[in-house]
Amino acid sequence: MRKLLIAVVVLAVLFVAADRISVAIAENEVSDRIAAAYGLPSKPGVSIGGFPFLTQVAAGNYHQVDVFAGRVQADGATLDNLRIDFTGVHASLGQMLGHGPSTVTADRATGSAVLAFSQVSRRLPAGLKIAPHGKNLTVSGTVRYQGSRVPVSAEVSLSVTGSGISVTPVSVRAPGGAGLPAAAYSSQLALVVPLRTLPLHLHLTSVRVTHGGLRIGASAAHVHFARA
Repeated sequence: MRKLLIAVVVLAVLFVAADRISVAIAENEVSDRIAAAYGLPSKPGVSIGGFPFLTQVAAGNYHQVDVFAGRVQADGATLDNLRIDFTGVHASLGQMLGHGPSTVTADRATGSAVLAFSQVSRRLPAGLKIAPHGKNLTVSGTVRYQGSRVPVSAEVSLSVTGSGISVTPVSVRAPGGAGLPAAAYSSQLALVVPLRTLPLHLHLTSVRVTHGGLRIGASAAHVHFARA
């Protein structure tokens, strides 16, 4: 009985070791394929969830695959701390290891990233700066009007459009600019940060203001996320 117990323990340890080695190899391969397929500047971090991994391989279905990237480009904007969670991932072992022309697919993907305030302010006229203000942003500085610089203080709201993040003036004040038409300065504060094309075919779904930048949310369905 003692020998049987020892044998069972040894087999269990070997199974766990084989399982962890297999998942590490698969994570590295998926990282390579994603970086190549989507032109990422460096390999993203990949974590394949669920235990044991080998039983998921046998079924060809994986509970969750998480992808992390420190910095990526999207429509000319820089996104930081990108995280994408794929659920309902379907792939054979060969597909996960990069063999053959097939694709790894996922039923759904949800993601988030941070857009630094500088990515918004660089699209505003020179002389303006932004800061977080609750769910909105404040804009302060000067705008040009008929050859002069006029001080402006404004609050702008953020919303998601088909083209990206829309920045819209909510209230605008021009101290010392008596008689200055509102259109002269409010039009200079309205803009769109393009985010039509996000990594891994995600679509922008939300944006909110945080102290560290704009936190964006994104999602997609039926994603082919690791083309060979």
